[in-house]
Order: sequence, then structure tokens, then C-alpha cells
Amino acid sequence: MNLKQKQFLDTYIGLPLVYLHIALARLLGFILRRNHHVEQAPNEICIIKLLGFGSVIMASDALYSLKVKYPDARLTIICSKSIEEGIRSIRLFETVYVIDDRNFFRLVCSSLATVARLQRRRRLWIADLEVYSKLTGILSAWTLALNRFGFYFNQVPFRYNLYTHHVYFNTVINVEDNYEEMVRAMGVTAITPYTIKGFPPRQQGKAYTYIALNNTCSELARERRLTDAQLQALCSELLRLTPYKIALLGAPSDREANEQFLDSHNFDRAQITNIAGQYEFEAYYRFLYEECALMVTIDSAPLHIANKLNIPNLSIWGPTSPQSRIDLNTANEYLYLGVNCSPCAHFVDKLPCGGDNFCIKNITTAPIINKIQKLLLLYSGHDTDKTFL
Repeated sequence: MNLKQKQFLDTYIGLPLVYLHIALARLLGFILRRNHHVEQAPNEICIIKLLGFGSVIMASDALYSLKVKYPDARLTIICSKSIEEGIRSIRLFETVYVIDDRNFFRLVCSSLATVARLQRRRRLWIADLEVYSKLTGILSAWTLALNRFGFYFNQVPFRYNLYTHHVYFNTVINVEDNYEEMVRAMGVTAITPYTIKGFPPRQQGKAYTYIALNNTCSELARERRLTDAQLQALCSELLRLTPYKIALLGAPSDREANEQFLDSHNFDRAQITNIAGQYEFEAYYRFLYEECALMVTIDSAPLHIANKLNIPNLSIWGPTSPQSRIDLNTANEYLYLGVNCSPCAHFVDKLPCGGDNFCIKNITTAPIINKIQKLLLLYSGHDTDKTFL
């Protein structure tokens, strides 16, 4: 199923079901009068995040803090088939419950099977990290979890009635801060950083081969991407002005598009490598960590992977805002024009520009190159003499 089909189901099936479940939840709450306090530790904490692997990475510190707070509780997650491999690769969850979203029949069957497994759990807590979804609220209710934690804000007021504990989702602060508020509502008092095993802080002075370049993202807000002409100009300048080769990133589904891009511009394949879909996740992390001096990326999961692996990076922003996705106080660089209608993705169904993403198109190559130079001079250690020609 593609994103539009999922959104259709969530809107036209999810909304009527939401109001039915609100009535049922209120009735059962009045009859059962269960104790929803958080003083008694859970046996299992199950996270719901169906879409957005990058969001799980951003939430990893907060979620790891739950494991520290409740060491005897199992930390599990419900995710979609499309992000399952990525979720398993970070080794944060003891069990991954997979919702198979390849078609409607698989979606229903896998959802019912997951609910049936969770209904047998005693002292189960659910934390729904989705913000807009109606169906995840219903899914959380059907688990019959003792405590259900979920986000709400004005755009999705109905969600306030589906959970036992409600956390305000502040759209003008960093998303990670919202995730931290969620776990604080679950009893966490201190946030403990999570490091992917096997990737300690990188040593300065190591010689790297590549600059990683990512211009791929999920179906949601494709307007985040650079244009073909921008990408071509950036590649040409990086090859001309730096001593590094380029590794084009992406998922297996992006490999063909990357190939077409390289063929259409006759790039030297000895200088640009298309690694989209070439590695399993852990090998992908290892390639980025050991081979890439830095990453240049749009707002997408590879950006958050780079931050988790301590890889220097430059992020390029358009219809989304860096303030809500990254820590602006690090040495990493970002480029954001901040046009009047940005951010718009995640806030409106129809973009104000109608898809003519001038917030991205108006970014020129020169400021990107300047910020890359700053990163190289700061992080390259003994390679600092390899300055721009």
C-alpha cells in the first residue's frame, strides 16, 4: 500500500471508528475504574511507530531511558513492514511486532494478530509515538493496555479521548523534546543517551574516502528533495573542489533513480558510487562510519543516522524546519532559507506552493560548498591541509 492509500484508510475508516471507540472507552472506564497510576512498574512497554524510521532514531534516547528506568520490563515496538529492518538494526527493542502494510488484507490480519498477542500481556503499557494517526489510537485501545500514552494537540483533538495519559505535542519545539516529555509522563526522571553498539565516537585524523550524499526521503513531502539540476551541480563542485569521492545514498527502491541520474549526467563511475540498497543496515552504518568524512543530506532518516553515529553532517531544509528536527547548537551545519510558508509539511494537506518548492529550488550551490568546507576544516584532523582549490 502506498502513502495515499494509508492516509485514505486512516481518514475515512479511522475517523468513524475513533468516535465509536471514544464512547466505548468512556463507558468501560466508568465501569471498570482501573488504576492508571504509574507507580507500579510495567512488565512490558510497547511503542507504536508505524512510519518514519528517522523518528525512532530521534526518539532512541528517550526510549532507552525507559529501559534504564524499568530494567525488568520488556521494551517492544509495533512498526510497519517498510521500516522493520531499520528498527531491528539499532538493537533497542526486545521484540518487534510487524504490521504488514503491503496490502489491505495483510494489514488487517497482521494488526489483529499483534493485538491478540498484546492482549495476553499483564501490566502492559503502550506509548503511541504517532501524532496524526487515528488508527494507531484505536490499535492502542484494542491492546487493552493498563496505561496508554499518546500525543494530542489542536489539529487532532480526538486523540485526547483515546489514551489514559495525554502528552501535549508542541509543534514549535524539537521533536526529541516531545519524545522526552512522553517518557517523563511514564515516570522517567533522567534522559540517558543511547549509542548504537559498535560505534564509539569517531577519532579525528582518520583518512576517509567519501562524502556521503543523500537526496532521498519517504513518500511524505517529496518536496524536501533537491532538484536534479541542483544535485548535478553539487556533485560536480564536490568532485572539482574536494579530494573525496561521492557515495549516493538511498534505499533499494532509490537505486534505479540514482542510476538514471548518473547516466543522464555522464559522471565518472570511479568518482561517484551508487550505494542505494547495496548494504544491509549494519553494513550500511559501518560504511558511513568508516568510509565517509561527512554527510550532506536533506531532511530524511540518513541525517538522524549520521547524528547517532557522530558523523559530521550538513542538512538542507525546505518544507520542514531544522528547529524541530535537529539540535542547532552542535558543530554540524544546516542550510535553511526560512521562507514565509515554511514549515508547511506535516501541517497542511495541500502545500501553499502547490508543489513548486522554491524553499529548496532557490538554494544555490555556493553556500552548500562553503558549509562543507567549514565541516572539513573542523573535523578532518590531519587532512586539514586538503583545502579547496
